[in-house]
Amino acid sequence: MKIDILMIFLLGTVIFGGWSVNADAMPAPAYEASKRLPLEICEIDNVDEPLLCGVHIVFENRETKSGRRIPIKIVVVPAREKPTTDSAWIEHQGGPRFSMVGSAHLFAKGGFLESFRQTRDIVLIDPRGLHQSGPLYCEALKVPRILERYYPPEKVSACREELAKRVDLKQYSTLNAIEDFEDIRRWLGYRKWDVGGWSYGSRFMLTYLHKYPESIRSISLIAPSILNFERPRDYAKFGQQAFDRLVEDCRNDEACNARFPDVAGDLQMVLAKLETQPEAVEFTDPHSGKVVTRQLSRDVFAESIWIALLRTSEARQLPFVLKHAANGNFAPFVDLAVPTSAPPSEPEGHYFSVVCPEETGRLDIGKAEESAKNTFVGTYIARDYMDACEAWDLPLNPSHPIKPKRFSVPALIVTGKQDPVTAPEYGETIAQHFENSVHVSIPHMAHSISQMNNAECFTQFLSEFVEAGNSENLNMDCPNSLRPPAFRLN
Repeated sequence: MKIDILMIFLLGTVIFGGWSVNADAMPAPAYEASKRLPLEICEIDNVDEPLLCGVHIVFENRETKSGRRIPIKIVVVPAREKPTTDSAWIEHQGGPRFSMVGSAHLFAKGGFLESFRQTRDIVLIDPRGLHQSGPLYCEALKVPRILERYYPPEKVSACREELAKRVDLKQYSTLNAIEDFEDIRRWLGYRKWDVGGWSYGSRFMLTYLHKYPESIRSISLIAPSILNFERPRDYAKFGQQAFDRLVEDCRNDEACNARFPDVAGDLQMVLAKLETQPEAVEFTDPHSGKVVTRQLSRDVFAESIWIALLRTSEARQLPFVLKHAANGNFAPFVDLAVPTSAPPSEPEGHYFSVVCPEETGRLDIGKAEESAKNTFVGTYIARDYMDACEAWDLPLNPSHPIKPKRFSVPALIVTGKQDPVTAPEYGETIAQHFENSVHVSIPHMAHSISQMNNAECFTQFLSEFVEAGNSENLNMDCPNSLRPPAFRLN
């Protein structure tokens, strides 16, 4: 859904090309790593050093080991120094829709995560069905929807029909992707992984741990979804909690409270108006460049406010936006909700082939309704997902839900107290899987650390945990220093 383009990393486009160069002239990390890894030296756009690239071919149907094959793209950003363990770092940034390969420039020379690869290889893998690994794009959902229903069932159904002509959608599951990752670990020769997961990526890594605990050295889970996530059961409840805490923050901020003394009242006023009469709003479509008009409904407005809560910097604009909207001026809302440049197309076929049979398909609408009581979002997002998954029409994955187990693997769990997707109670649930874990719940943080002031310290904090391979005696100066940006007043 739209929320998934609002995650921790700004993902770039990666283009591979051949590069012939004298080995003696190559920077040491790639040259040294090429002696121990079965990968080729490669050049990547926006990266100022050679890296290592490869493709691992897997069967689409892993059980029959026949038929269509998928190329799984791998990029390694090698350690700058000799690795201190026989493990390497892998991650899943969530969605499921993002490209891990696309973040290579962040770890490479000059990237803001460069220090993280000082003593460890960074292995970036696009799972089957995503971006560089047989992506499941479709024409019907090629252009993201703006200020309208995001997943119209008729477009979802058309997407499925288009993709089903060439792929077996049942084969793009979390567990099949994990089997691919495990093949790659063995092929590259790493004894274990240190793993990191954001949002859905946390469920991916928790599932990996349950399937192959012997392959995981440490696990870091940021804004994590739980093992048996029933998307989007708690979105409305967690969104209300995040909004209520934002209102409290504004009330405790002298300048914000003076300008916007009734933020909650402003939201209710706008919702009541739109319930009676949708508002015509104009904006420039970032795809076509044309000015378009939408009839803004109560539900779409509420969902847009919920989406803004995902990013701390946008959430801190909401008192200003809501005050203007309550006074009949929706221009600040449109500026916040409409992207200024065209968002990239996403492999929506992969998204639905994971989310529907593993998460939303198991959602009880009664539980969603109970969770959504007394919230500004209500059941709109839950019903949107359920209608979309009905149109996707894949059977439930029989491997889910997964029976929870308990592990001795060291775990770092980080949640945000203003996260509308994965609130701290999810972190508490996840902590029960571990004998050796620390759960850090950060005040004011939404679904991303990167929006917090002093967020640059988190790379070192995470690196210290991974390096130690232990959750004990972590220095908490970094998480304790994270602060939200100022409220928008004008």
